[in-house]
Amino acid sequence: MLTIEGSASLNLVKEQIDESLSIAESNLEQFVEEPENEARLKAAIEQFALIKGVFKLINLPGSAILSEELELLGHKILAHHDKNNEPELAAISNAIMVLVHYLEYVEVKKQALPVLLIPTINEVRFFLNRPMITESVFFDLGENPPRPSKGAAAAPDMEQLQTSGRRLRHMYQVGLLGILRNESVSANAKMMSRAVSRIDALTGNAPISKLWWLTLAVLEAIGKEAVELNVARKSLLGLVDRQIKNVIHLGESALNKEPPKPTVQECVYIASLAGPVGDHLKEVMDLFKLETGGLTDANLRQEQEILRGPGGTVIRSVAEALTEELNHIKDSLDLGARGASTDDEGFESIAEAMRKVGNTLIMLGLSKAAGLFKEKADIVRNWKAEDVDAESDEFNRVADALLYVENSVATLSPRRGPDSSLYSSKAEEAMSDGISVTQLDDARRVVVGEARAGLSLAKRAITSFMDSNWDGMHLNNVPVTLKSVWGGLLFLQLHRAAAVVEACEAFIENQLIRDRSAPPTTALMETLADAITSVDYFLEGMEDDKPIGEGIMEVAEESMQELGYPVKAA
Repeated sequence: MLTIEGSASLNLVKEQIDESLSIAESNLEQFVEEPENEARLKAAIEQFALIKGVFKLINLPGSAILSEELELLGHKILAHHDKNNEPELAAISNAIMVLVHYLEYVEVKKQALPVLLIPTINEVRFFLNRPMITESVFFDLGENPPRPSKGAAAAPDMEQLQTSGRRLRHMYQVGLLGILRNESVSANAKMMSRAVSRIDALTGNAPISKLWWLTLAVLEAIGKEAVELNVARKSLLGLVDRQIKNVIHLGESALNKEPPKPTVQECVYIASLAGPVGDHLKEVMDLFKLETGGLTDANLRQEQEILRGPGGTVIRSVAEALTEELNHIKDSLDLGARGASTDDEGFESIAEAMRKVGNTLIMLGLSKAAGLFKEKADIVRNWKAEDVDAESDEFNRVADALLYVENSVATLSPRRGPDSSLYSSKAEEAMSDGISVTQLDDARRVVVGEARAGLSLAKRAITSFMDSNWDGMHLNNVPVTLKSVWGGLLFLQLHRAAAVVEACEAFIENQLIRDRSAPPTTALMETLADAITSVDYFLEGMEDDKPIGEGIMEVAEESMQELGYPVKAA
């Protein structure tokens, strides 16, 4: 479905294209030095026009588009020669470098993936004030069939949509906010999926429901980390939010609109990259007859890494190597303290290993840990096997420093953007308390895991209650289960979540077990499930050390408010 061709023809003209790019780059550099010499820029523009035609001839569409954008940007610089054009010239220079690397990639890999050039194309288009092209621009959608039908009786429930629509949109927006911040992506995607599923159920077989169906596939791909969460995909999720708003405010007129074909193409493209890793994705792939053995998003990211150079995986690899080295140092210190070392150099080799680790820590930006470790390395260097006392204050200070460095290295893998300070503070606390960040996290995850297991049991019991035509026997153990979850949440000092669980327990005890005068409605049970699931998503973020934020608690509290059991925010 993606354009993958042109690699064979490139070999015939590669030498000439390289020469044209070299000429363009040389003229551009001279124009930067001599801005009054417009002939240099015109010469570079001519080369862009020349290779654009060659790329079209040998069917390298991404390269052709980029060359055309460079030609247009060159003409814009000529037309506004009196202005500061340094950013535009830098963009052209960068694009030439990317194009050179891309052509080398095509030549070596024997495949042309024009999608790899989209970020660079959009960078140039930004300076041209032209709209960004989508990542699915090289994707062939083929036919655009309607979504699978839900059944003839699936009519829109406008009354319930008006009642619950704003809350469901809020649930979607809370998850979207976390997605935009790259926080606990899996849990936020699940929360958004739940909101969209509820909206889809209330929408019936209306034409706009196709968008909800495709969105569920996209969220499934994002939640399962089958695709990378980039700017284009975040923008797509924002577009869905606007469509939800239209449905809530405009009613039937919005329901009866088909989703735009470019939006459908974008969703199907993401599904093609994710593969059939979930039920929704399988449905989309079957309907649009997508190839399961094609290019995946993981493959695409690997190719981008080849084109751009090493990324975060390098840091993780270094962290793993440092962990192994620290374990070796710990073992050596232990043996040395017990006089069992076979090292003829005494503690000299241990000190040298500590200094090497310190130098690596500096490269990783952990300067405080590096300085501390080097300081202790100088102390260890002067130790003699017969004089070392494993119970002494000096030896314990070295052990504390080792624990601090170990904690600092452990923060490298989960560190993401602005949250990095959180993990640095953990290492600081561990230094003063003499405990391990890893062990603390493990203990916390045990409690969180038990709480999630309890919520899972409660959800299954509620589902059985609904499926059995409201047989209250299925709910008998739910209050006890939720009470244990409440205790675990209090232990973790998660007071808002604990208050929601307590309200859920009271609702189930009073409304579903004791009072059986009238069976509950499906909408009421779904709202209860929203509250419990919101707490579960919150805990999932904690379990993965990717906090989802307090916004999800607002959704849970709104659900309980709707049920008549308001929760006072902590």
